[in-house]
Amino acid sequence: MGAREKILETAAHLFLTDGYHATSLAQVARAAQVSKALILWHFDSKEQLFRAALQHFLAPYAIDDRVLTGLTESEQVEKLIDDYYAFIAEHLSSVKFVLGQVVRGEDNAHELVLHARQLYHVYCGLLTTILERGKAQGIFASDVRPSEDATLIMAALNGLLVQRLVSQTETEATGDLLEYLKRTLRERLNAPFAPTTERERSHRAYSSNS
Repeated sequence: MGAREKILETAAHLFLTDGYHATSLAQVARAAQVSKALILWHFDSKEQLFRAALQHFLAPYAIDDRVLTGLTESEQVEKLIDDYYAFIAEHLSSVKFVLGQVVRGEDNAHELVLHARQLYHVYCGLLTTILERGKAQGIFASDVRPSEDATLIMAALNGLLVQRLVSQTETEATGDLLEYLKRTLRERLNAPFAPTTERERSHRAYSSNS
């Protein structure tokens, strides 16, 4: 890890635990075991350091719906769940940093809070769209409520996020919870005798028109 990355990681940790206003460049220098002059060589001010830390930890936060191409609606829902959990496991420090700033409500973290909220709405909206489409095609049960069920899925995923943060390490129990969530969703969402592949869907549509 280079000096700049070490400074960013250290500063982000201090901003997370102590908040922006209570964190000084001198504290960052001591914790990173570098000189304050080196910090100011890389970053003009504490504000710029904070902004750089935000960008550093926002970088992994993106949703690419192309990974859902070719999957059935049921598979798409489970793919999103698996990817969400995998993201948390891989970027645990980033998640903690973002949540810390959101919870603290730091005045200069408005951009971060806005970005986190936008991503939440995009993710929830994607789930809603998949559920709506699956319900219309008869893949999901007729009593599925796309918007409400998508929100509940997000709430369950955020519960797994908290579990992951509290445990600090990946445990068998957390993995079991993930599988239980997906199994429960299958029972809740899937319509009886719902087609699971494109060929089965086409065959079902042909049969109903015959």
